[in-house]
Amino acid sequence: MTFTSLCHLPWRRAASSSGARPEIHALGDAWLTTSRLANEIDRWHAWLATQPQGAWLLYNRDPALFCPALLALWETGQTAVLPGDDRPQTLAAMASQVVGRIPERLPDEAPRSRPMPAIPATLARDAIAVTLYTSGSTGAPVSVDKLFACLEAELDAHHALWPLVGGKPNDAAVISQVSHQHIYGLLVGLLHPLCAGVPFCARDCGYPEVLSARLEEAHAAGRTAVIASSPPQLARLPAYLEWAARGRIERLFSSGAPLPQRHAARTEALLQAPVIEIYGSTETGGIGYRRQRDDTDWQPFPGVEFRIEAGTLRLRSPFLSDAPSPPQWWAQPDRAEANGERFRLLGRQDRIVKVAGKRVSLTALEQALHECDAVLDARCVTLHDDQERLGAIVALEADAIPQARDERHALLTTLRQHLSQRFEGVAIPRYWRFVDAVPRNTQGKLDNVLVKRLFADLNDSRLPRWLGDSHPAPNTVRVTLEVPEQLRYLDGHFDSLALVPGVVMVQWAYRLGEQYWGKLGPFRGVERVKFQQMLRPGTRCTLTLERHPRHIAFRFSSGHASGQEHYCLGKLRLDEVTDA
Repeated sequence: MTFTSLCHLPWRRAASSSGARPEIHALGDAWLTTSRLANEIDRWHAWLATQPQGAWLLYNRDPALFCPALLALWETGQTAVLPGDDRPQTLAAMASQVVGRIPERLPDEAPRSRPMPAIPATLARDAIAVTLYTSGSTGAPVSVDKLFACLEAELDAHHALWPLVGGKPNDAAVISQVSHQHIYGLLVGLLHPLCAGVPFCARDCGYPEVLSARLEEAHAAGRTAVIASSPPQLARLPAYLEWAARGRIERLFSSGAPLPQRHAARTEALLQAPVIEIYGSTETGGIGYRRQRDDTDWQPFPGVEFRIEAGTLRLRSPFLSDAPSPPQWWAQPDRAEANGERFRLLGRQDRIVKVAGKRVSLTALEQALHECDAVLDARCVTLHDDQERLGAIVALEADAIPQARDERHALLTTLRQHLSQRFEGVAIPRYWRFVDAVPRNTQGKLDNVLVKRLFADLNDSRLPRWLGDSHPAPNTVRVTLEVPEQLRYLDGHFDSLALVPGVVMVQWAYRLGEQYWGKLGPFRGVERVKFQQMLRPGTRCTLTLERHPRHIAFRFSSGHASGQEHYCLGKLRLDEVTDA
């Protein structure tokens, strides 16, 4: 087989010449080939002939069902609108822009034999192939039209850099772990193998055990594997599957977010294959690529020009659908710096973040939370580490703030169910902090120091969950706390009834006193300490600290407005405390 450019209908050209190759049939039912697709494309032609012409909503997780419908739309001069998910609100928002939704399967009453319309010799390069959606700066989904010319240019670049065919028996077989509803999965996992006339599969390959089985099938058919994956999937590859025995892997692609260097090295060691990262966006297509073993900076794709302006990346690219003539510089919302012919990324400039490889609009999440009853304010934040954790800070009306574990769980269920109507699970914050007011500085911007404090218990399981403070009188501070359910001190302390040990409450009082007033005098013991109620996991409480010359009075009380129930109170006896 040879590589055929997208606009020349490579699936039609390959179908007549590759169907008899025995190694393709040996791959099994999970694999797709152009010969297997041909009949289904024709059936979709017959169904589409009875339908209105225009743009069609197309969402299907199974590539065997998605692919022939897509190709039939293209051959009949129509556009596929590809939502990123199939949530009801997502599909409803796009309904006015399409003539209908392509059914997941051909209807039983679909005609199976009728005169075939003429198949075009080529596809119009200036026509819209697909409409994709990405999060705009306001949080509302923004449509991105991709012309056939742009898809073809990018596929030609992929073939020049990483050809799948070479006229040898060991041509590639492509295994995709990523969705074809997004530009990266569509190009690498589906269109490139179609243009090269090589088999591909994506069904359930996100699971390591299924990936292992597909690798064995490719090896048995005498083919080398090419894998399209993402950072979360590569980070979870188990070593026990003995990947080296699964056959030769030509290369792995990773996109969606930067792959931590240690995960890139581990993946290459496990699979004995190079990991190529692709950096880009829905709007721009591919921008650059790298193999971290060789260089951590990004090499621009052929034809892509870049420059750094005001610390952010600007580029001109043949993969941009709306590129004006003469081409202008596209502003990419990433901070970057040049390093010769390559560039280094320094983080996002806007409020679109990547979580597990998915683009998430923090603004859209906040807007959705504001729709919930009793929510006064909301702010979503990234908790910067390799796990790409997402947190939500939600200010509630006083009587809606949860005070106990069951109340908190019920509120979380309500909020998550609300968000799940329009967001994928990966986009819903995992960590929640319910506060009286979102911490902001005098300019009204989020106070990042206090944000870190709100989530500090995630990185230190000895800490209480800090939720804010007030200073009702001189030398007095009132701190709102919550007992984390993963608190280290709960282990082994009354297995049948988890509670916070009294000595831990005393320690918290002392440490928090130091945080507010600096280093205290030497600790000499506790006086008049009383434990009146059990402090349980998930409970919200108020710690009141009063500073005196030779002691700190402390009191843990319920978070209710009455404040009458005390968990613990007493005095921390110190050497004389000097004035601040």
